[in-house]
Amino acid sequence: MARRVKNSDSELLFELDHEHVLDLPGGIESVASTFRKLYYYLYTNSQASRAERIVADLSLLLLLKLATETNGGADVVERFAAGEGTGNSILLPVLRTSYPGLVDDGDRFGMGDDALRECLKLLRPVTLSTSPAHVLGDAFQALIGPRLRGDKGQFFTPRTLVRAMVHILAPMPDESVFDPACGTGGFLMEAHTYQAERANDKVPRGKIVGVDKDHDLFRISSALLRIVCGTRAELHNVNSLEYFTGTQAIAEEEYDVILTNPPFGSRIGLKDKEILKRYDFGHQWISGLVEPKWRRTNIVTPSQDPQILFLELCIRKLKAGGRMGIVLPEGVFGNRRSGYIWDWVRSHGKITSLLDCPRTTFQPGTDTKTNVLFFEKSISKRSKLEHVYVAVPLQCGHDRRGRTHYSDGRPYPDDFANLGRPNDRKGSHWREVRVTDREYLVPRYYVSGVRTADEESLIKGAEVTSLAELKQDGHLTIRKGHECGSDAYGTGDVPFVRTSDVTNFEISVDPTKAVSDAVYAEFAPQQKLKPGDVLMVVDGRYRIGVTALLTHSNYRCIVQSHFRIISLAKRATIDPYELMFALNLPSVKVRIRNLVFVQSTLGTLGNRLLELEIPLLRGDGPWKDRVTKFREALQERDNSLSQLRNMTGVECEL
Repeated sequence: MARRVKNSDSELLFELDHEHVLDLPGGIESVASTFRKLYYYLYTNSQASRAERIVADLSLLLLLKLATETNGGADVVERFAAGEGTGNSILLPVLRTSYPGLVDDGDRFGMGDDALRECLKLLRPVTLSTSPAHVLGDAFQALIGPRLRGDKGQFFTPRTLVRAMVHILAPMPDESVFDPACGTGGFLMEAHTYQAERANDKVPRGKIVGVDKDHDLFRISSALLRIVCGTRAELHNVNSLEYFTGTQAIAEEEYDVILTNPPFGSRIGLKDKEILKRYDFGHQWISGLVEPKWRRTNIVTPSQDPQILFLELCIRKLKAGGRMGIVLPEGVFGNRRSGYIWDWVRSHGKITSLLDCPRTTFQPGTDTKTNVLFFEKSISKRSKLEHVYVAVPLQCGHDRRGRTHYSDGRPYPDDFANLGRPNDRKGSHWREVRVTDREYLVPRYYVSGVRTADEESLIKGAEVTSLAELKQDGHLTIRKGHECGSDAYGTGDVPFVRTSDVTNFEISVDPTKAVSDAVYAEFAPQQKLKPGDVLMVVDGRYRIGVTALLTHSNYRCIVQSHFRIISLAKRATIDPYELMFALNLPSVKVRIRNLVFVQSTLGTLGNRLLELEIPLLRGDGPWKDRVTKFREALQERDNSLSQLRNMTGVECEL
């Protein structure tokens, strides 16, 4: 039974599933349960209703609890619990004494004293100072992460991805580790744990440095890192993009390993010219006409996405031979206008590996598609098109709503947990590929669909060719659909076919989107639709690659611009059913997925559709019986649907 919790504007903040919310492994659940009770109590009973304010109060509560366990002050808390004084008058001085760098004179509890006393009672069973820091971090991040609104581009990295990135870079005990956007400190804690396990019972000597400009997250990461790393960790509450390019002494330090997931998003673009002018990526770039080489101008760009500036900062902060793993939106990996970024990156070292993250990795926080760049800094000359390791996990341990378990209790598969090292040839996830396009580095593009044994035997002996070759040889044409405008909806009975109208290889018409004969007459000469044309979705979010076959009963329609219309010529050596069957083979569907480029949340095949290779399932072969049954099933269904429509008459809007 789920309970939906909304704010005063009816915005859904979270949905509490009593059976499966935050089904976390091991010792996390008891801590997570306490944090949940705290959050729900504060949301319902305190004077603070916004998630960000509740996060601030929780950070102060965690520090207060930790202070009473490690630095004294328990007697003050007991007096307050008994009704003496106010939280701001007697508890905050304890915090300022214990954590002078974390709590200052301007800090205040947003909740009332009654709520504060109840929260301290809820926290009493938990001992923070002896709880593993990763347990606290996981529990806090799992609860608070989805509550932050993301308007600052902050989306916490799932712990399984954090662990995978740390294990891929493998920081040694004497190496320094840096995260310029550390959030709750997940990368730094995991790196310390990894180093400590390999230090042969000695304390790792390398420095751990984290920065976050968000004061509440800085306090949380400071508290957690003090538990796990002791004095080894060094935290700063500053803007990395400004601080580390300034005149401070720390700006001169360089690091062996950098692990980070910087804030991303065009809506939070940085516009401060004083900061932008310090970065190469803060300037405008132009590409030469003679050679494909980008050149930086002296003109400061009006705005730059923060993740781009963080990428430059990280590479500048690496030592020679240092290694970096950074989470970036997929748009950086495939936008031609970002070509200058990759020229600059290659001029400073080598791209060693690329990790393609599943679409659900950062959901429900954001639907933005991300990938991970792994890089090694060097002083060698500009690298050529390189051989890199590529991995394309399909599962990330949770679904798009953040649920980690199926309804029957089984955990969601997690491919991040099984990645291993890129150069470990025993691993099945990593492949060494040659990057053939300097400006297109979407990892899955360089991985072909793997055929199952059943598919291999099914298409054995079939010629394989690309749609580009079929088009060039005159066997087919590919055209784009059109938009007729919403004003035309409901003006007639000619279907306007959208991506949502396609399912099970056919179009299912929405009569409310039908248009008039006059509108049809305008677009029909351009679309030239006929029975046997194949429609394929090429743009959108989740339906790219879905296909439908036009027949005599439904070809009189207008097709949306998110489709490509594939028409076979009279000279074609395959028929529409053979084409449809080939386009829906498992390996072909995987390859279609790998050809898609996702800019923020919307994907597109673009001209890469022409690169798609399919088997030509014509004539006799192991495929003949199955293709014949496929053809007969579609034809029989179309005939049945036509008869049903003739029996029931014209559809109308109720």
